[in-house]
Amino acid sequence: MSLMQTGVRRIIRDIKSLKIQGARNIAKEAVGALVIEANSSRAKTPHALLREIRLAGGALANSRPTEPMMRNAIEDAKNYLAQEAKGKAGVRDLKRMFKSHEAAFLGRMDKDAANLFEYGTGLIPDNGVVLTHCHSSTVTGILKRAKAKGKRFTVVSCETRPRWQGRITAAELARAGIGVTLVVDGAANMMMKKADLCLVGADSVTSKGDLINKVGTSMIAHLARMHDVSFFSAAELSKFSRFTMYGAREEIEERDHEEVWDMPPRGVKIRNPAFDVTASSYISGYVTELGVIPAQSFFNLAAQKLGIRI
Repeated sequence: MSLMQTGVRRIIRDIKSLKIQGARNIAKEAVGALVIEANSSRAKTPHALLREIRLAGGALANSRPTEPMMRNAIEDAKNYLAQEAKGKAGVRDLKRMFKSHEAAFLGRMDKDAANLFEYGTGLIPDNGVVLTHCHSSTVTGILKRAKAKGKRFTVVSCETRPRWQGRITAAELARAGIGVTLVVDGAANMMMKKADLCLVGADSVTSKGDLINKVGTSMIAHLARMHDVSFFSAAELSKFSRFTMYGAREEIEERDHEEVWDMPPRGVKIRNPAFDVTASSYISGYVTELGVIPAQSFFNLAAQKLGIRI
């Protein structure tokens, strides 16, 4: 890591510490870090530059294990640079081309998000109640777009222990003029009885269509099924986890116990999983940049988008 640029090391620290949160935000910051690394590189040859980008990409990918959107963005960057490094371009031209490619990549991410917001807006019930968990810029983007289109609704945001990301959601929606109520996670069952729709984000989607998201999401999905409330996840296709194509399981990140209890009594063990898995059978559909799709369709569409050969 000592060979990497200071700005890249800072971004890695911010991702690890959750100063940068949200799958899309993390992926975009990772792309930005690779551009910083390339721009500041003193590599003399294209292949030396490629080695530096691969090193930085590996460190970024390891900063949060359960973030395939970031991994897919890094993979796209490395593949592009590897292909162009085979040509006759010098290092200076290669840096310029790489920067342009990554800018276009970020532009496509923004376009995908805008399309997803539009499709998600169609799900928001007029005069209804939407229940959400954790903080997802994708979910809040849908809700703010629905508000802008004149829909009237209210939101219940679960506070989401132990880092209280639900407070971020509640504050963001309140600033947007959307009626929002924050509740403790344990009140989800009581509030579900009044909900018309559940809408959460996504950190990862497996080849089976299972959802990996902030811990507590699977509880919300089970409660939604019990109360016959539709449960949707907003997820760009680039959140697909390639690892799961070959039978591997997406790693569930375990964070420091101090986030839960900084000074527990002697003998008290603490587990702090950051995510959990919601089976595809509990998911009414995924809101994607291509539309609202069944969970079972996510794999094929994501493979097409990411250029994965099946």
